[in-house]
Amino acid sequence: MLRSIQVQMLRDVRLRIAQCIVWGLVVQALYVLQGLGLAWAMAVVLRQAPLAQALPGLLLALAAIAVRAVCVWAAELAADALGQRFKARLRADILAQMVRLGPAGMPGQRNGALQLAAVAGVETLESYYSRYLPALGVALLGVAAVLALLAWVDPVTAGVLALFALAQPLIELLWMRRQMPVASGVFAAMAAFAAALLDALQGLVTLKAFGASARWRDDLAQHASHLRTASMDALRATLARTGLSTLVGLGGIATVLALNTARLAAGDLAAPALLLSLLLAREVFRPLDRLEKAFHAVWMAAGAWEPIAQLMAAAPAVADPPCPAPGCPTPGCPVPMPAGHAIAFEKVSFRYPGAEAWALKDFSLQIAEGEFVALVGASGAGKSSVAALLLRFFDPEHGSVRLGGCDLRELSLAQLRSRMAWVPQDSSLLAGSVARNLRLGQPGAGLQALQQATLAAGVAEDIQRMPQGYDSPVGEGGSRLSGGQRQRLALARALLRDAAVLVLDEPSAHLDAAAQAHAMQTLAQLRGHCSILMVAHRLETVRDADRIVVLAQGGVVEEGSHSELAQRPGSAYASLMAAQRLETQRLKGGPR
Repeated sequence: MLRSIQVQMLRDVRLRIAQCIVWGLVVQALYVLQGLGLAWAMAVVLRQAPLAQALPGLLLALAAIAVRAVCVWAAELAADALGQRFKARLRADILAQMVRLGPAGMPGQRNGALQLAAVAGVETLESYYSRYLPALGVALLGVAAVLALLAWVDPVTAGVLALFALAQPLIELLWMRRQMPVASGVFAAMAAFAAALLDALQGLVTLKAFGASARWRDDLAQHASHLRTASMDALRATLARTGLSTLVGLGGIATVLALNTARLAAGDLAAPALLLSLLLAREVFRPLDRLEKAFHAVWMAAGAWEPIAQLMAAAPAVADPPCPAPGCPTPGCPVPMPAGHAIAFEKVSFRYPGAEAWALKDFSLQIAEGEFVALVGASGAGKSSVAALLLRFFDPEHGSVRLGGCDLRELSLAQLRSRMAWVPQDSSLLAGSVARNLRLGQPGAGLQALQQATLAAGVAEDIQRMPQGYDSPVGEGGSRLSGGQRQRLALARALLRDAAVLVLDEPSAHLDAAAQAHAMQTLAQLRGHCSILMVAHRLETVRDADRIVVLAQGGVVEEGSHSELAQRPGSAYASLMAAQRLETQRLKGGPR
């Protein structure tokens, strides 16, 4: 998987890499012309000829310097364009994969580690593609060209320099292979620190409220210490490699200087050839120096690729079905949608990835079109799992979930979710305006439609009091709104979608009594217009449901209307009501 991703990204930016290599070779050629011009001028001085004869060489050197400045600027622009293209493409692929993984995500991976892979990891790889690969191309072609020119001037010098030119990258490759685990350790420590830091930021209020800030700070300090140790190990290895590489380069130039000085004294080498070999010797190692400076990108990329490859290789919990058309390789092609939207769970057994206990076991449930069904039960009974399977965040291990008689696995995810609206227990809002968040499920909705939906959800007056009305920013994650406002806004967003199936997971969470009553009245008015599946903890919110289904240990215990279940002797529903009534009385009376 890793190799295929690398090849795919290389194909996508290969033309831009070639462009950067061309600019690098042009800059290298201008350095050579500068050296030729200076060698000409110095030869004139050594011959004690008129200084006017040195003028063409000086002009050539000055012209090369001037043109090179422009070419270096163009090369930087090309490298920057390459880097931006690479980052945009890779991040688009990562985001698409995260969307494919859905709410199930990657079991065992924390959000901070995934965020690090998508941000810092991509930035690290950008240097590899925009700096190292062009430098490698320039080094291979540029060094070969300069050595060929030197071989024409003096084969002995070219041979000596070729040995040192080959030794320098060889030493770096051997060093990198030996120190590769150090780079991986840096990214592992960075991922652990990022995950712990993100947890601390997201739970800052909770940490403060429980006085746990100091303990969490100590944990963060420990992660930071591990990161510092790994980074210093990497820095030591990098500095040692840089010093060794520089020693080889300077040693090559020093060897040529000593050798050619002796040859000049013995009469085996002409003075102009000595000057030219010395000036061009530097140009042999200039591309290698640039390659050495970019070499850390290879080293760090080795650690950055692994978490990205793991993310891209992760299999989603659900996937689009294959296209029904013969010979079509594209999954998720449109298939005929079922005419109705009756819901059926048929002997469904399901457990979450990595879990051993069943969340649902042989669970069966029928919901007619337009019926309002409420699921109740103790925590862990499987209520939210039913909603997750209906929304197809997961697929059951056994049994099937059907919509209009069609197995959900036979429908594309886009088709399925176009018929559904969802109100989660903890509503998620995006940074932006109120209107932008409302239009997530109905992008073309006009202002009048927004007003009707928010009025039905009981949040219209709150929006009208905001400084910019529907254009008011909600803040990151809805931070500028109260919990109740966020929940009602989520309900309005679902109502605006006008879907055939409405799924609600604890919709009354964060609502006060008046807002809860308004929301339940709105849902009662939707009876017959759409099928409603509501997961509820507050039993007073399910009184108007057509049918109440009581769950326990992943199965149906009993079902019926509120009046039927409440009057049934020894019913589980009556026991839940009694327990909740006692809890309410205890809270009103204060702790005992």
